[in-house]
Amino acid sequence: MPSRWSGLETSTVGLLAANAVPLVGVVLFGWNLHSLLVVYWLESGAVGAASVAKIRRAEGEDDPQELPRMSFNDRSVRSFVGRSNRAIAAFFVSHYGVFWVVHGVFVLVFGTFPGFGLADPSVVAVAAVGLLAYHAVSYHVNYLGDDEYEHNGPVTLMVEPYRRVVVLHVTIVIGAFAIAMVGAPVGLLVVMVAVKTLLDLRGHWKEHERARSRGSPRKPTR
Repeated sequence: MPSRWSGLETSTVGLLAANAVPLVGVVLFGWNLHSLLVVYWLESGAVGAASVAKIRRAEGEDDPQELPRMSFNDRSVRSFVGRSNRAIAAFFVSHYGVFWVVHGVFVLVFGTFPGFGLADPSVVAVAAVGLLAYHAVSYHVNYLGDDEYEHNGPVTLMVEPYRRVVVLHVTIVIGAFAIAMVGAPVGLLVVMVAVKTLLDLRGHWKEHERARSRGSPRKPTR
């Protein structure tokens, strides 16, 4: 148990540190709204990539009763239970990938709207590196190091990014338009970063709590 909490605490500190980079940038260096949106879009891509790695490695069993009542391309999420990890990962790449690309097109177009500014490539690079590093550390420390892969089913992991990322980024985009309408003052940008960080923490803890509460693993078909 101590090792599990140690890994969770390490990744939590990493999450806070990664989200602190945009916060410092907004407060001290005047990062604009569009830069933040581009950074968060890149992070959603990192979440997707990490999810593919997790799905391929998963050895836990999915409980259909615990899966949400949602559908992908007219297919119930529960209908994926029992399929191989490789097939689930391939479907996720195609489905989530389309979502991510379309989301990116909208984010890039936002740079032409009044009040958003235009993203600075150096700003995006600095912030994105911190957020991407967090997801890499979390994968190795929690998912592999704490053996979470033994207690997570591949379908549960396929759904997780939609629960976390879609809600998070819809909230961010709606907030961004509200902020842009009043001229994107620093105070409101700080609030947006803080809300995003809190939502990240909530999703982070729920994900790892679920892994700790799962039963014995199964050996999936890869």
